[in-house]
Formats: sequence, structure tokens, C-alpha cells
Amino acid sequence: MLGNTEENRELDVFELLEFLSNSTRRSILELLAEEDLYSFQLSRLLDISPRIVAKYLSELENLGVVSMVERGSDKGPIRKYAKLNQAFSLIIDVGQNTFNVKYFPTSEVPEKIAKEVPKQKDELRIQVTKEFADIRNCVKEKLSIIQKLDSQRKTIGQEINDAYIRFNEIVEKTVYNYHDRDIIRSIFKILLNKPENKVSLTELSSRMRIWRGDLGDRLNQLASETSFIILEKDKRGEVWYSI
Repeated sequence: MLGNTEENRELDVFELLEFLSNSTRRSILELLAEEDLYSFQLSRLLDISPRIVAKYLSELENLGVVSMVERGSDKGPIRKYAKLNQAFSLIIDVGQNTFNVKYFPTSEVPEKIAKEVPKQKDELRIQVTKEFADIRNCVKEKLSIIQKLDSQRKTIGQEINDAYIRFNEIVEKTVYNYHDRDIIRSIFKILLNKPENKVSLTELSSRMRIWRGDLGDRLNQLASETSFIILEKDKRGEVWYSI
């Protein structure tokens, strides 16, 4: 299920992206965002075979996006409805040295609560009018916030991209071997998430899948050839690098 663990999240997100690459699948998700529907309804609305609908619903269920729930009806037999489990956002950042795909659950989708319909039509009209106004105002307010956040993301994303371009220009002008540039970029990316601004040879070797001895020798050479790679040893003998 989506987002169960940090380890599984990336795989699940890419499975979800693959699912959304098909327009019919996206249409199913769009319809389920409006209301719970059963297979025949989806088949009729989208003009596709029930077999294909069942396949796509099964994929969504495996991803953890929908659940299938049985519901009775006064007008017919018990049916299995597809119900959206949760609202979520997908954010994709692509730029210089940047490729991130993030999945953010935004809320659980609650079960619809059946309310007793007021007997008086005037009471119902007043209640519905007020609720619609509240919903409209709430959505407008939140959409305005999202628009501001999107604008900020665009500005910040451009600033990050510009910074990476500057970084790459410096690296390409001072380091002539591609593999050496790859090592330097890897150190830099790791340091972005390190408050202490240093990475150990052990972690770097594991991340890059390069034998520790070979990587250490190459980094020692780079540190002597360049002015921006700094190395130090701690009391246990572990080697640390920073830029």
C-alpha cells in the first residue's frame, strides 16, 4: 500500500505514475474523486468493457488508492463499490541535477454520513444554501493558498536550478574526468541533507557502489588536485569529506 514505509514509497509512487499514464485510468480516478461507483457504472460512463474496468480497479486497490466495499440497495442486489481511500498530491521536480518524485497524503477520505432530510423544504433549502456557501468559501480560500505555494515553488525551483548550474559550471571547468565529476556531485547531493556538512567514506562508498579502497584513493587524489574537497579523519579512523 502506498506510503507504508520509506523503503517502499518510491516504488509505489512510480507504480502510481505508471497507472496514471493511461487516460482511461485517469478518468476512472477522476470519477471516483466525485463519488463512489460500481464497475457497471464506470463501464457505462467511460464506454469501456467491464473486464477492463475490473482490471483497473484491481490495480488501484493493490496500490492502496481505492477499496472495494459492498453496499445494499432498495432497488437491486448488493453491489461492490469502488471507494477512494485518501486524497494525495504528487510533486515532480526536474531540473539541473534534480529529479524528485514525492507522494504526499493530504487527508483520509471519510465515509459519507447519511443525514436525515428535513421534512420542510424551506429548511432543506436554507441548510443546503448555507453549506454550499461554506464549502465554496473554504475551497476558494484553499485554492488561493495553493496558487501562492505553486508560485513560491516555481521561484524556489528556479533558484535551485540556477544554483546547480553554477555548481556544475565550476565542477566542469576544474575537473576533467567524468567519473571524478560524478563523485563530486554525489558528495554535494548527500551534503544537502547533512546538518554537519560532511559525509563519511563508508556512506559515500555504499551510496555510489564503489569499493571503499578505490574510492578513498581517488578522493585523496582529488583533494590534492582541487581546492574544494576537504577530508578529515576522526578518532576511530573514519574518513570524512566535505565541499
